[in-house]
Amino acid sequence: VEKPYLNQEFYNLDDVHNFYNCYALHKGFGIRRSSSSKSSATGELIWKKFVYYKEGWREEQRKEDGNEVVSRCRETRDGCMASLNVHWKKHGKWVMMGFVEEHRHTLDTPRRTKKHHSHTVSHKISVAKDLMENLHTCGMGPSIVAKATNNMGNITKIAMEHVVNHLRNHRMNNVGQEGYLVAMHFMKQMRLDPNFYFATE
Repeated sequence: VEKPYLNQEFYNLDDVHNFYNCYALHKGFGIRRSSSSKSSATGELIWKKFVYYKEGWREEQRKEDGNEVVSRCRETRDGCMASLNVHWKKHGKWVMMGFVEEHRHTLDTPRRTKKHHSHTVSHKISVAKDLMENLHTCGMGPSIVAKATNNMGNITKIAMEHVVNHLRNHRMNNVGQEGYLVAMHFMKQMRLDPNFYFATE
């Protein structure tokens, strides 16, 4: 797995996330999206930071008398500053401007790493969803779609269940569209062939 380096270029933020997530999976940690900034002139996003999922510390909360509020939730941050940040450049790409490689904790084993949230949602990214839909349209079954999608670079493992669930949701969100396309196809055939006829009730 390629190590991040300064001035590395990406076409979009999904590519940045997928690249850093694959690197994290190989090294033994999970990631999350963090802070960002927008252009004051255009309001468009121009800077984005991705961090180790336990980066930083929980913000202290204090009572009106100044005493610290005791939280009943266990601490989920450990102060690790491992991160990667990118900046949008005028030539149309995101460029890596900062990379902190060092961790202040022991990295996880491969088995534990795969349980991190960032490594269990690859099937939700737009690239994977588009590919699953296109392959299914070509007549491939869920298991073949999953294998083909997993062969793409920068996408962590997708299970057959992910494919089945996504295709089911996609079909439900597009109810009526398939029937409309079929009707349009038959109407085109009627225009091309005078002997062709179809009707719906």
